[in-house]
Amino acid sequence: MLAAVPANSSTEQAPKGLLREQVHEQLRADIISCRIAPGAEIREGELALRFGTSKSPVRDALMHLQREGLVTPLPRQGYRVASISLSDVQDMFHLRGALERACTDRIVRNASDAQLQELDRFRSFVPGEWPGGFIAYNRAFHCSLALLAGNARLLDHFTGLIDQMERAVLVSVANVRGGDPQALVREHCEIIAALQARQGRKAATLAERHIAAAGKRVSTAIARMVVTG
Repeated sequence: MLAAVPANSSTEQAPKGLLREQVHEQLRADIISCRIAPGAEIREGELALRFGTSKSPVRDALMHLQREGLVTPLPRQGYRVASISLSDVQDMFHLRGALERACTDRIVRNASDAQLQELDRFRSFVPGEWPGGFIAYNRAFHCSLALLAGNARLLDHFTGLIDQMERAVLVSVANVRGGDPQALVREHCEIIAALQARQGRKAATLAERHIAAAGKRVSTAIARMVVTG
């Protein structure tokens, strides 16, 4: 069940269409960041109180989230935040690897030298420079690759996938503490160097290897949580 949150005055005054979008975006952010945990039950009435609105925009927002695979309906009870299964995590990382390969191919063929040089900002990671820490830095790096690919549809699918994968990373992070983020930064540097040299095959191989290793780490953590949970 959700804790009550004071209504937002700007939400109360928003037109219906905008209100529906605001409710959807806030709930989506809460689910992806795990502020609303996987498996949590959510009810239209409680959300209406939280946002200071009627049930109609809440219902529309929940239906949108259902289409995105982030919530599932509970007959006569409301909704449940979608759980994170090991098979789903493995599927997401498999798809992510394919999308990253597609990104590297287009980047090598289409990105300008100036655009490739902009990737140098990801050659180092200093925690204090990235609000949100390594997860934010890592997300920014990979989304930058998708943006450089210059394919709007690919970017849309990629960012949506990143959002859903972030939940898996967040719920597993307690099980993978102690890892060395600088090792992952070094992998980013290798990918950047291959892209800047326009070595497409090498960049694709490095990117796929990088994603596969990340998938193995997160899958291992999720599996451990299932066993110990």
